[in-house]
Amino acid sequence: MDFSGNVAEWQRKNAEGKAGNSRRSAALEALDVRDGKVYLDVGCGGGHLVKELGIAAGSEGRVVGIDPSRQMVENARVICQDLSCVEIIEGDASEIPVEDAQFDGLAALQVYEYVEDVGSALTEARRVLKLGCPIAIISILWEHCRFYGTERGLNERIIEAWRAHCFHQMLPLELPPLLERNGFGGTSRSNLSYLETAHHTGTSGYYVSKLMAHFATSQGISEEDAQLWLSQLEDANTEERFGFVHFPVVTVATAI
Repeated sequence: MDFSGNVAEWQRKNAEGKAGNSRRSAALEALDVRDGKVYLDVGCGGGHLVKELGIAAGSEGRVVGIDPSRQMVENARVICQDLSCVEIIEGDASEIPVEDAQFDGLAALQVYEYVEDVGSALTEARRVLKLGCPIAIISILWEHCRFYGTERGLNERIIEAWRAHCFHQMLPLELPPLLERNGFGGTSRSNLSYLETAHHTGTSGYYVSKLMAHFATSQGISEEDAQLWLSQLEDANTEERFGFVHFPVVTVATAI
């Protein structure tokens, strides 16, 4: 999926909302972020977590954010420009451009489901982590990401088209054995799921629906049907029968 243009803007607005804040809080807690430590954000996107890590690590710490998207890197550099401890670079989860055993913690928020070979990416994460340090991964159980209130047939077509947007629909279920095989132990998982019954620019579902409709048109759904689906969500909201269920999971493990 191309995370640029309107997609980047929708991602940014979603990250700045309640759902994005809760995921970053979960990652910060899982990493037990401390002043003076060194952290890596893999797939840093617009830089919101990098900024929070930088504030927490302080002037004596160091935070690196990597992302394969030049636009995202530029956006992250802008949001973190006042933090001297932060460095944003272009990089890929499967080939992190840093030396071994550099970091006291690594975060990857909604990244690994877009990496075809997650095992190799986890091996790379283990390489750059210091022994005994944590990795915090937030990924989505996409099979349980659902909208309610639209015409059922059209809704199912949009959901089915959305399946192609990433390699791993249910990554939280795959992660524990993958982590164990690639240098991690002590894996735990926590449920960050939520329900929304309103649909507006202050909700996560609003931006997810934009992403889904936009992507569906690249998978054979007509622009007219994509816009019809979005309008049906608006109607459902007006008639107070709208629903959106989302199922993020935070998976935490330790480098061994």
